[in-house]
Amino acid sequence: MNPQKIATYFNTIRYLKPGQIYYRVKKMLKMNCSLGGYPEKKGFDFAPQSLETVEEFDFDSAFLARFPLDEIMADKVILLHETETFCWDRPWNFPHRTPLWNYNLHYLEYLFPLVKAYKDIGDRRYLDKIKTIIRAWIKQNPRGTRPGWEPYPIALRLTNWLSIYTHLESDFKADPQFHSDFIYSIWEQYDFLAHHLEKHLLGNHYFENLKALILCSLFFKDKEMQEKSLTAFYTQCREQILPDGMHFELSPMYHKLILEDVMRVAVALRGAGKRNGEIENYLQSMLDVAYSLEEGLERLPLFNDCGNNVAKNLSALCEAAKAHFDLIPKYKGKMPDSGYYIFKKNDWKLIIDAGQPGPTYLPGHAHCDAMSFELFKSGKPVIVNCGTYAYQCDERAFFRSTAAHNTVQVEGVEQSQCWGAFRMGKRSSTRVTACVENHIEMSMRDQNGNVITRTVTLSDAYLSVSDVSGQNILTSFLHLIDDIKIDMNECEKNSGIYSDEFGSRKEIGAVKIRRRNGVKYKFDLIAGALATAQSE
Repeated sequence: MNPQKIATYFNTIRYLKPGQIYYRVKKMLKMNCSLGGYPEKKGFDFAPQSLETVEEFDFDSAFLARFPLDEIMADKVILLHETETFCWDRPWNFPHRTPLWNYNLHYLEYLFPLVKAYKDIGDRRYLDKIKTIIRAWIKQNPRGTRPGWEPYPIALRLTNWLSIYTHLESDFKADPQFHSDFIYSIWEQYDFLAHHLEKHLLGNHYFENLKALILCSLFFKDKEMQEKSLTAFYTQCREQILPDGMHFELSPMYHKLILEDVMRVAVALRGAGKRNGEIENYLQSMLDVAYSLEEGLERLPLFNDCGNNVAKNLSALCEAAKAHFDLIPKYKGKMPDSGYYIFKKNDWKLIIDAGQPGPTYLPGHAHCDAMSFELFKSGKPVIVNCGTYAYQCDERAFFRSTAAHNTVQVEGVEQSQCWGAFRMGKRSSTRVTACVENHIEMSMRDQNGNVITRTVTLSDAYLSVSDVSGQNILTSFLHLIDDIKIDMNECEKNSGIYSDEFGSRKEIGAVKIRRRNGVKYKFDLIAGALATAQSE
């Protein structure tokens, strides 16, 4: 192994928690990873307790629209903009698709349009299709089969199956053999998950694991596992939910997923007569963050790993918060713990990322987007980050790079050392030095120790940006949705790749400004033009 690769591994591993290394070794040795207890095997012999679910999530119209009903009835699966015609009674793995696509296949989220249609009109064809798909999954995916029995898809599938059971309990019980097989499969997945927690990863994966254990422990009235999983869940909430309410991986998409998790757990606990104030106390601040970032926009802001076809709609989150907890979101423009700052002028909304790449021990969903921004007019994106196309693909390195974001680099050096699909070695750090009204000053130290100061101001007429870093050569990047007039000296104009949803990409305009001593540019909000860049 060459010295450079050794250094990369060292600068990646040194940020990990000792426990992550310990549990990674256990995973490699195929040893169990648990909370110190396991579900009782007798649990599935008892009548399960159906849980209170969140219909605002299960039947969110935007969510259901991702899986056209007629396509599912014709045995076609559309996931992340890619379609497969699928004979359910065959191996559930498509080697030519990405691991993320195959993970989504095993979530079985696409059953919810069938559930909704059956509940609405009572056509048994929809119920029969639901049972056909579930039977096929159980038959074709015996315990331990990958990828369906990896902990993350188990956690998401269990959540979905428990909700489906709540909606269709009487119909499932009318078919005793199916009901028995279904309940046993839920218990078997619950048991497997309890033995294979993702403590080597932590973050949103471990959070999903714990959420599923809590729901299953309520379902099977497993008091011991309920206590253990709730205790671990409290610990993760305290660590993963920042004081300003943002999820600590700093992705607007993952923040909404975690908010949904917290809400589902809180609703299930209430329904079981076990209302939990500690968990519910996180909801208002988390809801405020989701609302503030996305309020008035036609899509999520694209910072870190983020796409608009994964998490539930903001409207569904707000409706569920109101219906179950009587919560109404409150707007806030400053989120100092996560580093997000929002400026608004007339029809314009500017979102700035002045935060860190993510948790030091978990930067897998982080991009080189320090000091980047997105600009919207009347909710429509104008100046954008490039987004996230997929996790395991040839383009992954580009979408995580500095050049894919509206930010800046020194002497061609990436802000952080991203490698592999989810790795990061040396990384940047950012701090805000001043923030008043619609003006912010911040500085970023890149992986090599170079320091750049960026000043951003949103006035009635202009968005003004200034980047300074001594005598260094700076390169600033911009990505433009529309064909905007560009009147700038010494800039390079070309096309860029834009992916606002996983699996979808299109060409947009891209501008690169390279200058020594500093870069300064402004975007004319009235004329819709990018004005001359000058050095200082």
